[in-house]
Amino acid sequence: MLSDEMDSKATLTKIGERLRENVDGTKEYEITIPERDGFRGFAPTFFSVSDQDYQAAQQLKLKLLKQYEGKTLEEALRGEETITKSGTCYQIKSRHRMSLKTVRHDAARERILASLKLMYGIGETTERALKDHGYKTIEDLVEHPRFGREATKFLELLNHCDTRRITNWICKWFPKSHPLVFSASGLHNREDFLFIDIETLGLFSRPIILFGVAHFADENLIVHQYLLRSVQEEPAALTALLSHLRDSSAFITFNGRTFDIPYIKERLAYYRIRGDLERPHFDVLYFSRRAWKETMHNFKLTTLERQFIGIRKDDIPSALVPEFYETYLRTKNIGPVVSVVDHNRQDLIALTSLFSKLCEGWG
Repeated sequence: MLSDEMDSKATLTKIGERLRENVDGTKEYEITIPERDGFRGFAPTFFSVSDQDYQAAQQLKLKLLKQYEGKTLEEALRGEETITKSGTCYQIKSRHRMSLKTVRHDAARERILASLKLMYGIGETTERALKDHGYKTIEDLVEHPRFGREATKFLELLNHCDTRRITNWICKWFPKSHPLVFSASGLHNREDFLFIDIETLGLFSRPIILFGVAHFADENLIVHQYLLRSVQEEPAALTALLSHLRDSSAFITFNGRTFDIPYIKERLAYYRIRGDLERPHFDVLYFSRRAWKETMHNFKLTTLERQFIGIRKDDIPSALVPEFYETYLRTKNIGPVVSVVDHNRQDLIALTSLFSKLCEGWG
């Protein structure tokens, strides 16, 4: 047993060393410089960061390096070491007083049952004809000779609040951004929602350096952030994230369907850690595009935040998170990581606020 543990630690150390070698000198962002005399400069990268934002971030990094020189992680970020079966990582926990509007359970159920088009073979014309003949809801269709069997099956899912299968069913007939899909969030209690946001060292098969997961208790958003003090702690942070999952959990993310959740799955597979991430998932990006398509020019989280919440101070662009973390690895100065943790926390708060605003408009 002791030999197995030593082999496991040695393997993780080697993985960490290889990852460190891979990230040194690598940047996955693009600096865009305003045209001057017909010339436009680019750095060979993937993300776009304006020259102004880049320069502001560099100034912030220098300020943080000076401010936190000689300080320990515990002095800079009040938290505690978290021990998991996969090792240890560092947890920062914070509590934020805020309200969360949700879709009412009865309103969600009523709205879903009123859409007869969720049944195979019912389109706009057929739905209108059925309602004219007294079939107002899917419950009414249970006695219908043609649609009764399917209606009964759907009602079983609804009565058991099987939200993942319900949203999958709705998405067979409506886009993923449809308000009816969003309405299904009302089948959950507020405490079921897990707001998730991760920070990574890049876009492709690189470590997740910070896991942010938040949930509601009373009138408080409780934010848990699992930070890697070194890349060898990624398995521990992954395991810590999994500890928040319940059978009733539902994910709330911003572009999490495309990025966060698939990325977490990939990292779990990399370390051969078992974790079931098949949960109802309400991606705020999809619904924001539909709700505010007439008024917004883009749908970045920071743009939506400026429009509906406010402007952050001393924030770093998401694209520069890897550079800030790499500076920490290289210098052992915790300053740049302080801004990464704050950026992630603000993303979670903004995500929660936007979800609440969508509930206010569509609830």
